[in-house]
Amino acid sequence: MYDTFMNNPYLNPGLLNEQFTEAMKAQERYAIQEILRAKKLSIEMQRNSLDKKLDAKKEEMKKFASQTIVSNFKEGLTGKAAEAAETNLKLSKFQPSFNNPIKG
Repeated sequence: MYDTFMNNPYLNPGLLNEQFTEAMKAQERYAIQEILRAKKLSIEMQRNSLDKKLDAKKEEMKKFASQTIVSNFKEGLTGKAAEAAETNLKLSKFQPSFNNPIKG
């Protein structure tokens, strides 16, 4: 069968080979694009997950600063010093800042 293919005057083996090579290159490009798309999606999911964890830790730290530290100052200080420390800590809005290292 290959002999009849090579002897067919209407077929150009060089052109067919070139077209086959181009088709293989196109498939490789498409496969690489899909691999990159999957990796980007994976990174985006990790970033979102880490954002949620960082927000939870931020809230935990805010709660700790506004309640636990205030009560500890009240136990350690007396009189006007305790009241001043309590009002200062309650009025100052402690805002921890966590930056996500995963860029989107």
